Amino acid sequence: MSSLDHEYTLSVCIPNYNRIERLEQLVKRIARQIVKYQLEEKVEICVSDDCSSTDPIEVIKAVQENFQTVAITYERNIQNMGMDHNFLKSVLIAHGQYAWIVGNDDLPEEDALSKIISVISKKEYMDVDIIVTPFDSFDYNNQFVKTVYPLGADIENDVLFDTSDKEQWRKLVMSVKDNSAVFGFLSNVVFKRSRWLEHGDMFADKMSSIFIQVYMNMQTLTEGAGYLYTSKKIIQNFLDDETNQTIDRTYRIAAGLYDAMDYFFQGEEREYIERNVVDIFMASVFMEFPEEDERKRKVGSFVSERMDLLKQYYVKRVHRPQYFCGKPVIVYGAGNFGHLAIDDLVQHKADIIGICDADINKQGSKINGILIYDFDKLLVEYARHENCVVVVANNVHLVQIIKMLIRNSVLKIAIIT
Repeated sequence: MSSLDHEYTLSVCIPNYNRIERLEQLVKRIARQIVKYQLEEKVEICVSDDCSSTDPIEVIKAVQENFQTVAITYERNIQNMGMDHNFLKSVLIAHGQYAWIVGNDDLPEEDALSKIISVISKKEYMDVDIIVTPFDSFDYNNQFVKTVYPLGADIENDVLFDTSDKEQWRKLVMSVKDNSAVFGFLSNVVFKRSRWLEHGDMFADKMSSIFIQVYMNMQTLTEGAGYLYTSKKIIQNFLDDETNQTIDRTYRIAAGLYDAMDYFFQGEEREYIERNVVDIFMASVFMEFPEEDERKRKVGSFVSERMDLLKQYYVKRVHRPQYFCGKPVIVYGAGNFGHLAIDDLVQHKADIIGICDADINKQGSKINGILIYDFDKLLVEYARHENCVVVVANNVHLVQIIKMLIRNSVLKIAIIT
């Protein structure tokens, strides 16, 4: 099944593997929008199936039957090729000037297509190669979590960067607030398909990175491109516990992003990208990998301030009973990580003498009968108790908290969450 021999303005590219119900929901949603906004001559749907256990051809046929004016291209790989190959394949089978890769676990906003077509049709954006947008994120129970702003929440209007200009390139890099600004997330990016075709197979050796879109789009930027950040939301991101809640998946994300950022950045810009894009994925659980595990060797090669601190302060599970039993402990962090740390420490019979948190709204309350207080009180209690250890239970601000502790002569530090 394929589209007519016609160049579209936009190709909605869907790399699919299993989750047939979600694929059906996504294709129908896109098809309805195409018809609603009379975009049949401008937008096509392209589905590349990576040898799903059930061939979704009947689903595609049914959608085509119900939306006969909508162009749909469908191809199925003979064997499973992996995520990167399928991402690329969904773009290669398309015919559009621009491509929008949408994962089947995400949902376009109801007016997404009209927004995209409106932006790329503007005369002033004729030379735009890449469009990046904010998006709403939902948890495993489909409950709203937050809005992700790739370049920060304070940008309310369109901002255009010409990356062939060194100063604008640097300004863009130093504006990055989330990995989605440099294509770590798939579905909030629209790009000129011709730029990917120009790159050819130069990243053939990155086809197991799970981030081929990062390499392709970053290469476009390094060669010089128009990068448009618009505040118009086009996608809703739904976390999928089947693919995201595993140690190996977390590791692959960290390793993939690290390698991609290391490939494109150096010096001060690399340090900035490391802090704002990569470090958040450097998980303490990686320290539990066996020494002979290839993943442990990879983790050891990461040049990362956060990873250096994990190597220095992480206490392995096997050592915790002996390390914490009867020892006075202050937990820094009263959020989810703090609760996890407290549960772990109680199991190992630690003497939890307090909890510290920077949030004044939490200070004065208790967790399991243990008082939450401010940093000044932490310093007092740490000095009063011999052999006291501060367990840092905060993921986002781990590096900053440890640095602050060290500056204040708090040297007995541990990480367990």
